[in-house]
Parts: sequence; structure tokens; C-alpha cells
Amino acid sequence: MVVQEPGFVRGYAYLFLTQVISRLLPFVVNIMVARRLTPEEYGVPTVHFQLISTIILTCREGFRRALMRDAGSGTADGDVTDASQEAAGWLVIPIGAALSAGVPCAVLRLGGLDMDNPYAQAVASYGFSAFLELLAEPFYIRTQRRSRFRLRFVTETVATILRSLVTFYFVNFTERHVSLGFAYGQLAYGVTILICYAIAQLDFAYFGCSLFLGKTSVKWGGTLRLVQTFSTQALLKLFLAEGEKGVLLLVGNADSQGVYGLVSSLGSLFVRIVLQPFEEIAFVAFSQKLDSQTTKRMKIENEAKVFATLIRVSGMLGLLVAVHGPLYSESAIRLLYGKRWADTKDASKSLGAFSVMVLILALNGTSEAYAHAVMKPNELTGANVALLTSSLLNIVMSIYLQPRVGPTGLIISNSISMCLRFAYTMRFVVNERFRGCKLTIATFFPHRVVCLAFIFSFMTTTVTSELDMGTHILAGFFSVSCILMSILFYERNTLKNMVELKTRSKMD
Repeated sequence: MVVQEPGFVRGYAYLFLTQVISRLLPFVVNIMVARRLTPEEYGVPTVHFQLISTIILTCREGFRRALMRDAGSGTADGDVTDASQEAAGWLVIPIGAALSAGVPCAVLRLGGLDMDNPYAQAVASYGFSAFLELLAEPFYIRTQRRSRFRLRFVTETVATILRSLVTFYFVNFTERHVSLGFAYGQLAYGVTILICYAIAQLDFAYFGCSLFLGKTSVKWGGTLRLVQTFSTQALLKLFLAEGEKGVLLLVGNADSQGVYGLVSSLGSLFVRIVLQPFEEIAFVAFSQKLDSQTTKRMKIENEAKVFATLIRVSGMLGLLVAVHGPLYSESAIRLLYGKRWADTKDASKSLGAFSVMVLILALNGTSEAYAHAVMKPNELTGANVALLTSSLLNIVMSIYLQPRVGPTGLIISNSISMCLRFAYTMRFVVNERFRGCKLTIATFFPHRVVCLAFIFSFMTTTVTSELDMGTHILAGFFSVSCILMSILFYERNTLKNMVELKTRSKMD
């Protein structure tokens, strides 16, 4: 039975709430923990362990992107079926098992550590927790394909609350090493994610067992080729996104690692809570099958209008942070983390730079969500080559800039690389996908009154930044309110179009 699924805004609301809980609660816990740790101590769980988990979990990203695209969606994947896509989610488990064992062992061997060392125990725990998350991955993919956003919200909320409580308890109320406190929290998260998803989809768990035992056969068709293409892309994104952390570990000192960990945690909060669900739901919306009553040309025309709407909205969201972030970075660090962190070299400057990068992240995330949802396999291969080029450039610039300008250098190099990715995607969208469509540059920009509101806000808060903190913060609230009011009045049609957008239907 096909059940009409909530529209774009309602789906976004579920994903937004999921990110609020899963990101904001750990963020609050990290603030409490960071206040009692030195930058060197804080850099271990936020840079070292995060890098280990990301390397292991990257194997699932290709599966997520490939298997979220609808079968027969008009992108030269005609031999891809819904059954093969859901079944392919189980293939991430053997790959994940190898990485979950191999990466921690490599770290311990290279560091010459034995299991009596608390750091070694924490590394092993992070590896096992990553494997538990990968065991839950087939259930997650099925949940997303069927747009069961409420199940995801409940599962990740319970898991995040438990992780935060366990981390806070072991770091603050036991004599255990700090790294173990974070590791135990991550372990609790992995166990909870697996149990919640599996219980909610027991029928799919039985299917997975039958598949591995050889009792069930699947015609894979082009599904595995699609997974391979997106997995290559995921590896390149890992190289791009995490390469700067590798550079930081190689050429940066312990204080720089701590500052970058704090800036990344605070700066990415808006990205993960607001922009990430926006990108996810956009990918789902653009991955829909072609309606039998809709010609391909009509679909492209409609996509062009929707794409312009989403770019405009993501641009306004990014501008909110880019305009105000640099002027409020020091105040934010002082209020949240205390005077010691606010006075730490490069902390406020790096956070200000990250705020500007949020605008680029917002635009690039939306454009890539569309492009990757509609590109043909050969076009995805070209996108991967462009991604590799930008990744290499990012690493080279990071190596050059980090010793000279500190963590800010990593953000600058990442921003330049992101701009190149955005330019490549927009070239494909405008010159190839939307060729012949009536799109002007003005359709991607907010109304001129909204633009004036942003300019007024920047000028006002620049002046108040020289005054006391209280006045500066009040001016910020006033300025943001003016911007939001101008958006409500002059971008009414844009918001209406957002409400009318639909995601795919789900099968019960």
C-alpha cells in the first residue's frame, strides 16, 4: 500500500528536530567538559577519535547516496530495482567489519600502544561502536528510503541522550581517563541505534539473515555499479573533509588541535542542525521517480524552479551566519566556554572564518544534493574527478597555510576548495541540466529589500561591536529580527513554494 508522505517542510521538520537533539545535546555536554579541560586534552576526543570514526564510517556514505535514488528515476539506472537497492544495504556490513577491526589495529600498531593504555582502550571502543552503527546501516537506509523520518527522530534522540549521559558521568564523576569517558558514550550510542532500528524492522532483519545464509537471492543489476560510483565519491569527500585534520595532526601543535576541535564543534552546529537536514530532504525530493503523467521536459522545468527556490533559501540561511558570525565569535566563545578559551590564540578568529565558510557550505550542499540525485553514472564520474582535484588542492593549501596562520588556514583552504566544487556543480546544472530553461541570475538571489536588510544588519552590528557585550548582543537580536521580518514579507512566494514541495511516497 502506498501512503502519501509528508511534504518537504514536514519532512524537514522531522530531520531538523533529529539534528537539534543529536547535535545540540552533545554540544552542551562538550561545553561542560571543555570548561575543565585544557586545549590539549580536548583535542584528543574531538580530533583524534572523530577522525578514526569518520574513516571507518565513510564506507556507509556511498551506500546512503546510491540507495536513496529511486529505481528507474530517469538517470540511466533502468536496471536498478527497489528490491536490489534495499538488499544492497546489507553489503556494508562485511566492509564495515574489516574497517572497524583494521583502522584501530593500525592506529595502535603505528603508535606502539598496548591495551593497558587508556588511549588504546578508547581507540578499540570507538572501532567497535562504529561497527555497531554499521550493523544498523541497512535499517537506516530502508528507513530513509521509505521516508520514515519519525522513526529516525525517536531512535537518534534516545541514542543521543544516552550517549550524553554516559559521557558526562564518566568524565566528571569517575577517575577514568577522559578519552575513555567519550569512548563509553559512543559505545552506548552504537548499541542503542542498532537495537532501536532492528526492533522496529524485524522483518528486514530476517531478510538480512536469509541473504547472508544464501537462502535469498537478489538480482543486483546496476545497483552495485551505482554504489561503487558513490563510494568513490565518499572516499574523495573524506580526503577533502578530513584531510585538514590529518594536516593538523602532522604539522599542528596540541593547542592548535584543541582550538580547531572547539571551532569545528561550535561552527558546525548550525551546519548540522539547520543545513544538513535541508540538504538531505532536498536529495530525497529530487530523487523521485518521473510521474507517468509528466513529460521529461516538464519535469526539468519544474526542477529548475524548485532548485532556484532551494538555492535562494539556503543562501539566506548561510548569509545569516556569515554576516553575524565574525562579529560575535569572541562573545560566543567567552559566554559558552569561558575566558580561558576566549583568550586562546586564534580561537575567535578561526570561528569568524568558519562563519563565513557556512555560506559556501550552504550553497554547495544544496547544489550537490540536486546534482548527485539526477546525474548519470558517467556524469558522476566526472564530478568525482573534480572532487579529487579540489581535495588535492585543499591538502596542499592546508599544509602551506596551517604553520603560517594556524587553524584559520585550514578553513581558508577548505573554503577555496568548496568554491571550486560549487562552481563545477553550477556549471553542470545551468549549462547542461537546465539548458533552455528560463532561469536568470536574479532568481537565485533574495529580494532587494532582504539584501538591504542584511547590509543594514552588518553595518549596525559592526558599530555595536565596539560597545559593551550586552548592547552588542541586543543589536544582534534586533538586526536578525529585521532580516526575518523582511524575508516573511518579501519572500512569501519562496516560502509558499517550499511548503508545497513533496518528498517521495513510502511503501507499507
